[in-house]
Amino acid sequence: MTAITKSLYEASFTRNFGVISHEEQARLNKARVTVVGAGGVGGIALIQLARMGVGSIHVIDRDQFEASNINRQMLSSVSRLGEDKAVVAGEVLRDINPDIRLRVTQAFVGEDNAADLLADCDVVIDATDNLVSRVIIHRAAAKLGIPSVWIAVTPPFRGGVMSLTPDSMPYELVLRHPSHGKPLTPEMRERVGALKDGRAAYSVSQGALPEWGEAYLKKEAAWAVLAPVANIVGVLASFEAFKLIVRRPGLDPVIGPRLVRIDLAKEHMVEAVLPEDGSWDNTRL
Repeated sequence: MTAITKSLYEASFTRNFGVISHEEQARLNKARVTVVGAGGVGGIALIQLARMGVGSIHVIDRDQFEASNINRQMLSSVSRLGEDKAVVAGEVLRDINPDIRLRVTQAFVGEDNAADLLADCDVVIDATDNLVSRVIIHRAAAKLGIPSVWIAVTPPFRGGVMSLTPDSMPYELVLRHPSHGKPLTPEMRERVGALKDGRAAYSVSQGALPEWGEAYLKKEAAWAVLAPVANIVGVLASFEAFKLIVRRPGLDPVIGPRLVRIDLAKEHMVEAVLPEDGSWDNTRL
């Protein structure tokens, strides 16, 4: 950093001091976080990471903004329709912190490239909406020895966040995926993807509109998401990354199978809970 930009960094994050120490701020500045997905959850997580002063961010997303993103994706706007999400995210992050060490990748994370794309970072936030991609991301992170953050946004007003580490219960066991320890054959990918249909059906029992559930199962409607739910999940995901980075005693990440469960329709809207029988049914999250 130059003297001018160093003073800008210090001025930008001076209000952090008092809730975090100068040493913790230095850890944030040195930290490397990869966020897979720059949409509803990923977009707000990226903004929060940059505004906390995380010094190195890798954005991975291959999609472009469309009108249906406006309702919840904080990086989207009418003027950005048709633009690449990852590129827009990079522009916004640089405007928050001009000295941010930024990597932008317009790609889909698959088994062939996951290890390369997720390497050389301290935390991975999985902000995708594809269940097979999630298996690939968390498998790769565990193999690389990198903590990862899982999220869910579920109709009508529900969600979840948890951290996973190479030493914790594996992602696929935490969420009872049939794929644990097995190759992702076309048949297995279909079984994993079908879990989301189960979540849609269960969501109707939790207050989602029946007509939406029927349309989603017929592939006539997209996943239903309201902005406050997507955004609170993204904020909590960024805070899990924060805890994994600063490593403050007594401020521990929520490690799976422990889960931050969100239901904005309930009195206790956000609570950290353990599953009664040791793992979670992904169709009910």
